[in-house]
Amino acid sequence: MLVGLAMVFDGFDYMIVSFTMPQITEEMQLGFIATGSLASFSLLGMLVGGFLSGYLADRYGRKHVMNASIMLYALLTVPVFFVTTYDAFAVCRIMSGIGIGAVIPLSVTLVSEFAPTRHRGAYITATKTFMMAGWVLAGLTAMFVVPNFGWRMCYLVGGFPFLYGVLMHFVMPESVQWLLSKGRTQEALGIVNAINASLDAPKEGGYTVDEIEVPNAEGGGQLRALVSKKYLKTTVGIWLVAFTTCALSYGLTNWMPTVLLQSGYSVGASYGYTTLMNLLGCAGAVVAGLAADRLGRIRSAYMAFLLAGLAVAFTAVFGFGGLMIPACALMGFAINYAYMSPAPITIEAYPTEIRATGQACVTTVARIGGFITPMAIGGALESGSTFSTVLVGVLVPLCLAALFTKLLIKTETKGVALEDLCGDTTVSNRTANE
Repeated sequence: MLVGLAMVFDGFDYMIVSFTMPQITEEMQLGFIATGSLASFSLLGMLVGGFLSGYLADRYGRKHVMNASIMLYALLTVPVFFVTTYDAFAVCRIMSGIGIGAVIPLSVTLVSEFAPTRHRGAYITATKTFMMAGWVLAGLTAMFVVPNFGWRMCYLVGGFPFLYGVLMHFVMPESVQWLLSKGRTQEALGIVNAINASLDAPKEGGYTVDEIEVPNAEGGGQLRALVSKKYLKTTVGIWLVAFTTCALSYGLTNWMPTVLLQSGYSVGASYGYTTLMNLLGCAGAVVAGLAADRLGRIRSAYMAFLLAGLAVAFTAVFGFGGLMIPACALMGFAINYAYMSPAPITIEAYPTEIRATGQACVTTVARIGGFITPMAIGGALESGSTFSTVLVGVLVPLCLAALFTKLLIKTETKGVALEDLCGDTTVSNRTANE
């Protein structure tokens, strides 16, 4: 729950741009491409933050880097309240994006290293679902704040998570697996026994040092290990899938409020439909985790890409013909099911020593897709294309994502402990299944 709330705030600070894009565009007299770039600025910062966070977290620990990142993005969101130019907005969002981008991979990594094996897929996707809950919160906040106080006030609200980052420093534990990988066995044992004491049926007497196996570190540097012969094919497959799915999710979600407003919908309806899309996106993310644990990671991903293709096609054909509510609901569910479905695979591919770096690199590559797409959609709209035509073009990367999954990601990891997947740290067989 601690990490989940951090992701809610993270999602809010990212998505609030989408709900203030129409007002910023009007005030600053921006064209379509410049409007799309308003969302891309955050993603540019997220590229940097996501990449650096993995290296720092594998070296200095998950907890401290994540807490610092929360405080960073919250602190740097507030100055947007005062900006009056496009360039100033860009600088502020790039800088705050560094913190936003760091929190996402670190949250997923931290949760995966505490999650029970049989439900790990659900735990991983649930973590990202909290981020989408932040998207919903951004929409609800904008529906009230923008008409009454103006768009700038939304960014002042976005500074509140700074206090939560301070709180997290005192109450959130460090990753047990990371502590063990660094030889800090007694600290790890203390956390394990604290968790054991909180269980309904704790192990009598707790755990001892003899029940903890310390992992063997991967040879070579962290980045070099990701592209070593052992991991290269999987790494390439994961990166390509992450790029395409993030491009779809971020590109479509960021543009929806503006496109709906320009299509004649009211501010309330535009924000409401987009919030509905994000709300159903939360449901899609939950289903992604449950399906991954029940059907398997790869089969669930295939289903997700197929459903997303059908949803996008439905919206392109019928959405702007009077069926916008079911179109937004279906597309929100399906696109985010597709976006979340590869998440367990990206965590389970690497051992503790390079897991945060691996997740951060996946996130960085994904953000490149998310960075390009809003501006690409803006360019298409500026050239005279309709949004329905843009949606038809979205079907191509969905097909590519399915192809990349089939050709490059072969290993099914459903129900296998992280320790068994990677020759990793273990704290007795019992804890792997609790």
